[in-house]
Amino acid sequence: MDAINNLFNSLNELIKGDINVRIINLSNELLETLEIIENCTSCKKDDIKEIDFDKLHKLINEIESEKEEQKKKKIICKLDDELNKIDNELSREVLCEGCKEKKIKKLINKCENEEMARLLYQCKLNSYDNSYIRWIPFNEFENIEYLAKGGFGEVSKVNWVSHLNSVVLKRIYNSSNSILDILKEVNNVDIP
Repeated sequence: MDAINNLFNSLNELIKGDINVRIINLSNELLETLEIIENCTSCKKDDIKEIDFDKLHKLINEIESEKEEQKKKKIICKLDDELNKIDNELSREVLCEGCKEKKIKKLINKCENEEMARLLYQCKLNSYDNSYIRWIPFNEFENIEYLAKGGFGEVSKVNWVSHLNSVVLKRIYNSSNSILDILKEVNNVDIP
């Protein structure tokens, strides 16, 4: 458990430092997952040994020592991917069903829709890379440029704070049935 304690300390230091919102959110999410595992007797703690926490430590050290802003942003993107990957792996491989429900309940509080939260969490568990539908708070976007408005919502071009390129943001109007239909179609996943 020394690796987890070291990671706790590194993530807490990272959160206190001068880093972008996405990394703070992902660090908090990973810390939350680690705390859930730590306090549960049913989670498969032995599977944590399989996870490469050293890669996170190396990236955190690289960020702290890098002076050039563009290189620092690239390292932050790598850290973003790695934090996401590790949290996904812990959720998939280590968390017991009861703890997965705890994570879903926290997601329900964020997106205020139980079916959507379950779908988003299922997308996370079924993804073995970092490309899946996910809940991203608006404070992780900047330079929002409105492009068009359609029947389901608005489309904008945005800079995702943790990424170096622009992405298209589809803001769906508050119609939960339509949202779920769209997300199911895009992700082709059944809600459990």
